[in-house]
Amino acid sequence: MPDGCHGGQHEGMRRLPSLDVLRGFALCGILFANAPAILRLEPVRDGALDPVPRVLELAVYGRFFPLFSLLFGIGFALMWRSARRRAAAPRVVLLRRILALAALGALHQLLQPGEALLPYAIAGLTVLLPSTFLPQRWAIPVTGAAGALLTVAGVAQGGGLVLVPGLFLLGFAAGLADLPRRWEAVAGQALPTAALVLVSASAAGVLWQWGHPEAGAAVGLLMAATYACLVSMLTRTRAFAVITPVLAALGRTALTNYVAATLIVVGLRFAARFLGIVPDAPRAWSHTVVLCLLILAVQGVVSRWWLSRFDQGPLEWLLRKASWAGADPAVRVGSGAAA
Repeated sequence: MPDGCHGGQHEGMRRLPSLDVLRGFALCGILFANAPAILRLEPVRDGALDPVPRVLELAVYGRFFPLFSLLFGIGFALMWRSARRRAAAPRVVLLRRILALAALGALHQLLQPGEALLPYAIAGLTVLLPSTFLPQRWAIPVTGAAGALLTVAGVAQGGGLVLVPGLFLLGFAAGLADLPRRWEAVAGQALPTAALVLVSASAAGVLWQWGHPEAGAAVGLLMAATYACLVSMLTRTRAFAVITPVLAALGRTALTNYVAATLIVVGLRFAARFLGIVPDAPRAWSHTVVLCLLILAVQGVVSRWWLSRFDQGPLEWLLRKASWAGADPAVRVGSGAAA
């Protein structure tokens, strides 16, 4: 579930590498969550014969899409701030971005029914775009409070796509408040303590979910925060200096890589019997994990190569062109202008 609205960082605003890294990391996790469904693998009951489905359930499913949803909301806020400065009708720019994402999502549904691009576009149209009409002084508290309430309600409903509106609004509020950039200033000191607390809480949450599957939505949010904290901390160290630019490149081309991965896995599904990736194959799940690792390795190399020559991925470029069609990027309007 790539962030189809992260273009605001690129379009007139200094990029935050940390957001690109988190987006790239989330992209990796999403592939491990989606590939088994695309390949139509059958989960082994209680993981009795193969531990991989159980590991994915506890470590992957529901852990990465909340992070993507939050990043989408942040990206939408950044794009809104950028569009207000650059376009006479900023909401039209956002509407075009959403409609282009919806069109892409509708096509993607043909390959992967139940994918997230189309629901993301619908939620963006019904939740995020209306939020831009809030008075500036009320926008952050209202969207933050509404996001928190909707997220709690989504957890109570069992999680999944019902979490998206709340997480969108929380991300939107965070983006408007410039929290990602402010966090950068204090992250170095706060991350170790935050990581210790979150890892401890996540360990307890996973143990609880083991016997109470209904806790999966709440634990998923907790682990999403834990993963984000750990990645942010580790990618600041020398030991992870090699992987950091790869994750950033994956994040900057997340939409392209997300769709490309679907095309690859769908194509391989037709050749899956020769690879042993079939519902009744003894090691189908293990083979799928290896397949995901190979896809991500190739995408990491290709993404870095592509970005050494171009500013954006192919689909990111198309989405940007669709967003600004008919709008003059050179137009400057006052910060208080309405669209």
